[in-house]
Amino acid sequence: MSTAGLLDPIYDEANWFALYTKPRTEKKLNALLRKHSVDSYLPLIPTKKKWSDRIKTIELPLFTSYLFVKIKYREEALKVLKLPQSVGFVFQQGKPAILDEEEIEIIKMSVEEFPDRIKVREEEMFQKGREVKIHTGPFAGRNAIIEKIKNKVFVVLKVKSIQKTLLIEVHKEDIGFDFEF
Repeated sequence: MSTAGLLDPIYDEANWFALYTKPRTEKKLNALLRKHSVDSYLPLIPTKKKWSDRIKTIELPLFTSYLFVKIKYREEALKVLKLPQSVGFVFQQGKPAILDEEEIEIIKMSVEEFPDRIKVREEEMFQKGREVKIHTGPFAGRNAIIEKIKNKVFVVLKVKSIQKTLLIEVHKEDIGFDFEF
């Protein structure tokens, strides 16, 4: 990551940042952040789950593998990233993406007032031709390009030295978007 973008004084102020988590660790990381006195927000929505013997309502994260932290980035980012469930901050144009207070308030209001009417659309993230970084699984750390989507996600990995490409099926959870680690 270039430090030039971080010279902006806004990174000395407390702002909301999106934090990407390891799969299914959002609640655990949220609890750890609070234990370490980090202001965090994990939007949860009630969801009915059916087992063979019962139906139960459980709270699931609104955004799978994401939660939000309000920190002074320059001072506190490393503390957050050292926690075992943290993967990285969401970056845009090479800088940590700052969420407006209004965006967080809209999410909070929606979760509190209309939890049964919220739907998150992830399909838009998996657009053909989009460059992504694979962050978990056997291809972790590799850059790739999304090629096909039909119930499955395929990415293209380039082997530049022999001018070939590999088309590989990956799990959606293994792909990162606009991240810098």
